[in-house]
Order: sequence, then C-alpha cells, then structure tokens
Amino acid sequence: MDLSTLGYQELVELRAQLDGELVRRKEQEKSRILSQLQSAAAASGFTIAELLGEVSGKKGAKKAPAAAAYINPADASQTWSGRGRKPQWVHDAIANGATLDALKI
Repeated sequence: MDLSTLGYQELVELRAQLDGELVRRKEQEKSRILSQLQSAAAASGFTIAELLGEVSGKKGAKKAPAAAAYINPADASQTWSGRGRKPQWVHDAIANGATLDALKI
C-alpha cells in the first residue's frame, strides 16, 4: 500500500480504522489464547483460576482489607491495621505520650 498518494484527511481516517481493527483483533487473539489455555488446563484437571492462584488475568485484583491492629482509645470506631500511613489520631496519641503498643487491640 502506497501511503504517499493519500491526503492528510485520508490518512487520519485510515489511522482511525486501523486503530479500531487492532483493538478488535487483539480481543479476538486474547479470546483464542484463553480458550486454548482453558482447554489445556481442563485436560489436566485444573481451572485457570487454580493455576493462576485465583487472579485469572484480572489486573488490580483487590485483597481483603487487613484486620485492625490498633484502636483509638478516644473513639473506638477509629482503627488502623498498622499498614500504610498512620492516621492522624495515632500521631496525636503518640504526641500526647502514648506508645504504639498501648494502642494495640
């Protein structure tokens, strides 16, 4: 295909068609490969989820929230798992002389 004979607008339209076709073909290819993987797993007595540890190809799969490990003595509805950034009430309690161990549940 000789692109040098096409005008600017024709090239823009061709690009839009090409982008759409690439997305469609990528999805087709993913479906084809997933089907092959499912067949191979089933032939061995497994599911894809078992082989992939329940992730099964989903990006950003959420983990269950961590259990609370610390509690605000001034407000029992405020807890913290000990992971991530310390909440302000933890900083305030430590600034007022409490220890992190004293805040443990």
